[in-house]
Amino acid sequence: MTSGHPESQPTRGSLGYLQLPTTDLAASIAFYEGVLGWRGEATYGSFEAPGVIGQWTTERKPDGDHGPVLWFTVDDLFPTLGRVEEHGGRVRHRPVLDQGDRWLVEVDDPSGNRLGLVAPARTGRPQTMLMVRDVEASSRWYQDLLGLTSDHGGPDYERLLSDGELVLQLHHEGTDHHHGPVGDPAAARGNGVLVWFGEVTDFDGVVERVGRLGAEVVKEPHRNPPEGEGNGPGHREIWVRDPDGYVVAVASPDGEAWEA
Repeated sequence: MTSGHPESQPTRGSLGYLQLPTTDLAASIAFYEGVLGWRGEATYGSFEAPGVIGQWTTERKPDGDHGPVLWFTVDDLFPTLGRVEEHGGRVRHRPVLDQGDRWLVEVDDPSGNRLGLVAPARTGRPQTMLMVRDVEASSRWYQDLLGLTSDHGGPDYERLLSDGELVLQLHHEGTDHHHGPVGDPAAARGNGVLVWFGEVTDFDGVVERVGRLGAEVVKEPHRNPPEGEGNGPGHREIWVRDPDGYVVAVASPDGEAWEA
């Protein structure tokens, strides 16, 4: 942990040191580490943040309704707001879209200091939802096959993440929640639709795990396009059927099977 003295003199006019009031040092350390990824140190109440160092102090009173508000950049909106509440903070209002480019939201830390969070506004991204007979069994299957991680759990609904990003949702066929049934349990599953996972680095490991899981192979591992037919996209694929009958295509990174 730093001694409190920067290694080099900050540029004139830049923020060189930050002092934050706290009523509970341990809670402040946990909050800022959990929400913003800072490194806190309890002996001196100091911290390291990107581009700045500082210290928490009990000698000043937090005042969330007056004075400057510090705004911090975060990678994502919903998970960050969840971490705010998980670590004893409070979300002050609904996020506001600023000029279509960023989300702005003010929060309180555990001591009552008001902070601003800035999250990027993204365009639409696929977040496939599958209707399944057994959510927990399907979740285990996808976790085993692709190394995805659970972000919800339970028998009714599941969110599965890859590198922290939502890539697949599983919904029990008999649970309608607030929106009604997702589909007809008696109908064929996924006719004409592929559940596609691309850019999978551990492609050979996936092929091995397909055998271990006893999954039905729809198309054996193959190059796309076939050998001698060029280099776009130049990856390998395997198509298998999941426990509910959906066809799942797994592809290695584009160019991984480059033909020299």
